[in-house]
Amino acid sequence: MKMFWMKIMSLLVKKPLQPLNWSSEDLKKGRRWSKTQPHPYSKKLTLWDFCEDKYDSVYTIHNLNRVLFNGI
Repeated sequence: MKMFWMKIMSLLVKKPLQPLNWSSEDLKKGRRWSKTQPHPYSKKLTLWDFCEDKYDSVYTIHNLNRVLFNGI
């Protein structure tokens, strides 16, 4: 069921075309997009679970930029 909702939401949320800056708006954009993408190794998780750093949002944005523009 989670995969179904991820597919529906991925139609509504656009992929960032430019690198994310270190702002709260870009963090929100990255979070919305990454929650609609599958985890690279686990079917039960999202890409957000792969990229999120629980202690520092700067590392989270850096990880999202790495995934977006350099691959995983």
